[in-house]
Amino acid sequence: MTEQEKGGIQVISRAAAILRSLQDEPDGLSLGAIAKRIDLPRSTVQRLVDALALEQLLDVQGAAGVRLGPALMRLASHSHVDILSLTRPHLEALAQDSGETVVLVQAAGLEILILQSVVSRQTLRVAPGDGSYLSIYATSAGKVLLSRMSDAAVTTLLEGKMQRLTANTRTLEQLLPELAGIRSENFSCDMEEHLPGVGAMSVGLDTAQGTYALSIVGPAGRIDGGRVRLRALLEGCVRKIGGGITGN
Repeated sequence: MTEQEKGGIQVISRAAAILRSLQDEPDGLSLGAIAKRIDLPRSTVQRLVDALALEQLLDVQGAAGVRLGPALMRLASHSHVDILSLTRPHLEALAQDSGETVVLVQAAGLEILILQSVVSRQTLRVAPGDGSYLSIYATSAGKVLLSRMSDAAVTTLLEGKMQRLTANTRTLEQLLPELAGIRSENFSCDMEEHLPGVGAMSVGLDTAQGTYALSIVGPAGRIDGGRVRLRALLEGCVRKIGGGITGN
């Protein structure tokens, strides 16, 4: 490998480090904060940020506001296509086996975005629409996705921004210990934390395109009463999806 090739690889590696440093920072970071986080001189970070901003991979809003850019978001949205086509048959099978609505979601700042859903055929059901948003801190799917972050990052994201949606909505002080258990089990429940009468359980799905959450959603009484059976179905579904992604 020539010195020129080595230099090119180093530039790519440093650019990737900048992008990774911003992945859990919806409000962005300053140049100085990025430089400190990835242990590079501020001048080097400045040159790389300028180059990435020209390609719209970063969005620069003044000295204190460097965040992931629109081109990167467009690339990420297109990457969902393979995931959606791969998971759809599994979601349909899980909805059939469980009798409840099944959704696949991804984090979107303070909210979760429902990427696709298969709605239960039962008369009494929960029917969220594809493309709709829900609070990340008051849903089982959101809590699974938050559990992938450190407590410090969760606090930065949520502190002062959590609203009490129902009597069961967690405070930040209640949520952080709960996330510790979710990290160890990759499983979360919410019973009427986001909407009265609605319950859900979720597991995480880690892929090369990012982390998603797969959820079973329905009337709280049915979800709570079928907790053991539904959790087994949910975890079995994620294992099948994971095997399809990795080829195992």
